[in-house]
Amino acid sequence: MSYYNKRNQEPLPKEDVSTWECTKEDCIGWSRKNFAGSDTPTCPLCGSKMIDGVRSLVNLQNNSQTASS
Repeated sequence: MSYYNKRNQEPLPKEDVSTWECTKEDCIGWSRKNFAGSDTPTCPLCGSKMIDGVRSLVNLQNNSQTASS
């Protein structure tokens, strides 16, 4: 019988991902752009304006968005 061990998995590669970052200095809110619902969202934590940003993250695909061709 074999057992599954998470520690034997290779770490997922990280890449620069476009994000929305909260502008409020003491707020840690952010969101991946491909998961945000609107063009210029407000912070889900404090309601402040969000600006463009980039983070080094594991890339995730948002399958709920419809592809426009």
